[in-house]
Amino acid sequence: MALSFALLLIATGLALLMFGLFLFYAWLPFFYGLFGFDIGFLLGNRLFGYGGSAPVVIGLILAVVLAAATYFLEPYRRIVIGYLGGSLVALSLLGLDRTSGGIVAAVIAVCAGVPGAMLAAKYFDHFVIATSAYGGAALCVFGGQWLLSQFGASAAASGTQLLATLALTAIGARFQLRHMHSWTPAPLLRHAEPAAEPRERTR
Repeated sequence: MALSFALLLIATGLALLMFGLFLFYAWLPFFYGLFGFDIGFLLGNRLFGYGGSAPVVIGLILAVVLAAATYFLEPYRRIVIGYLGGSLVALSLLGLDRTSGGIVAAVIAVCAGVPGAMLAAKYFDHFVIATSAYGGAALCVFGGQWLLSQFGASAAASGTQLLATLALTAIGARFQLRHMHSWTPAPLLRHAEPAAEPRERTR
């Protein structure tokens, strides 16, 4: 069971890491589900400890809730994604610190959602790329740690985990940026691009 949980973390992490922006525009309920799973797992990890099944169960519950609420969240999706993204990054960073308690982590995650929503309002596509890449990288690292622990390997130091997370984030963000224009709907691209210079009238 623990091996299955580890593989689930790695699979969901890779999906967010490499295809976060694509999933947002193509399969929004699935994107909400992945974000919900990521946040639920990281929060459950702070509340119930590392390595148990409770964080995965909480992640699955939150994934189902957010995916089911996609229709109701549609008018506010940019604010919601910004808020969830800010909370996700905060929980990912707190996951490297084993000293803070679950309640403190929950409060910080709630507060971190506010600047996330503000940033998303101005730099939405880039915000989705950055937060999905970082959140996905964090899940991959957690899953890798969990997988290695099944074979008797000791947990890596927080600094090593952070470096691995940042390295994966850079790879995922670069991949998403390379495909951003092909994943973003054409009307949104036209809206974001500056208007073309008017041609001179031929005489």
